[in-house]
Amino acid sequence: MRSTAFKRNTAFESITGKSWLALALSFISINSCAVAGQSKFSVVETLSLPGVLEESSALYCESLDRVYSLNDSGNAPIIFQLNEKAEIVSERTPKNVKNRDWEALTADDAFFYVGDIGNNRGTRKNVVIYKFPRSESDTKKTQTLSVSYEGNRPKENESLNHDFDAEALVAVDEHLVLFSKSWRTDLLNVYLLDKNESKQKLSANITIEGIPGVITGADYDKANHRYVLVGYPSKRVGFGDPFMVLLDDNFALIDTISLAGYGQVEGVCAHPSGQIWFTQESSIFSSSKLVKLTLASNKLT
Repeated sequence: MRSTAFKRNTAFESITGKSWLALALSFISINSCAVAGQSKFSVVETLSLPGVLEESSALYCESLDRVYSLNDSGNAPIIFQLNEKAEIVSERTPKNVKNRDWEALTADDAFFYVGDIGNNRGTRKNVVIYKFPRSESDTKKTQTLSVSYEGNRPKENESLNHDFDAEALVAVDEHLVLFSKSWRTDLLNVYLLDKNESKQKLSANITIEGIPGVITGADYDKANHRYVLVGYPSKRVGFGDPFMVLLDDNFALIDTISLAGYGQVEGVCAHPSGQIWFTQESSIFSSSKLVKLTLASNKLT
């Protein structure tokens, strides 16, 4: 979801004296992180996304011409198919769906799953996942999976300071794997969902420490048997120091890679080519982009 922090940048309105020094040191730190992070990957290509995808919040990849993305809250409920040049090939609007806050997109052989799971303000008692056939000729109706969290009390939650938000969903084998966006604790909660159960109340199956912020996107890298996640520091709300996280099959933390120099990174996919692709939302600092990377070591040691 686009951060309201981008609407007005008051930090620059009253910077004097020591504040300028602090700002300069901050940029030096970001640049240093960028150098360290980029030793772990190389950029293959950076492409501008079409204007209709300036709020791209998810990414799913299958081949060069079968790449899918969507926009988050406030936008039409459309899934865009892109080619390798980030050009729109087709559009699809599933039947009987709404876009309250679409934040995730994944698929298996038969179905797409759209995660209307954004809950930055903490006001949602239930979030939903839309499941619908990949084939447009399939007449099966869209199924709605209603999801709630154990311990979630919307009336008590503080906006951007609670752990009942999520933006990352991956279909793996018989489960949907949901990763929390934990604003309050930065602890990453992992939930395993049934693909068919219409109502589910979730308790964390696994909790992971050591994540440097909130998670905004995820995919499963089948070739290397690992999860690839992206996010940004919870206290910066989309500005500065985005990162990539690698987890093994058992959700153990393998590595954290700085993506300093990029903006609000939201969607990520492990492309069949072996590359990692991610999308960046448009902001006052930068336009929306599709970025293709190769990691320095694609195989686990």
